[in-house]
Formats: sequence, C-alpha cells, structure tokens
Amino acid sequence: MEERRIAMLRVHEQNIERYQGLLRTKLSDVETHFIERRLSEERFAIEMLKFMTRGETSPRTDLFA
Repeated sequence: MEERRIAMLRVHEQNIERYQGLLRTKLSDVETHFIERRLSEERFAIEMLKFMTRGETSPRTDLFA
C-alpha cells in the first residue's frame, strides 16, 4: 500500500509541476482559471493522501481479542 501511495503522490506532484509550467505561458483568462482550479484539486488530492495515511499505524495484533 505504501508503494501505491508514493506513486500517487508522485503523479499529483508531476501534475502540479506541469500546471505551473502552463501558468508561465500566455493563456486566456478562462484557461488560467481552469489551470488554477486543477492546481487546487491536485494540491487537495495530495493533502487527502497525507491525511489518510496519518491515521495508519502498524498492523493490529489484537484482532481476535
């Protein structure tokens, strides 16, 4: 599961880098708004991945207790 989480984080980070690069180009207002919204969604996805793994601990050993 940890490998998948790391892979997902990398994908979101790469998307953010790509969108930031697009913002450095000449875009219309509509395009800029769209890219900024996508950036926000990617950043939110990263925070959700971090939040979801924050509560994870080592495997439980008291399952049948």
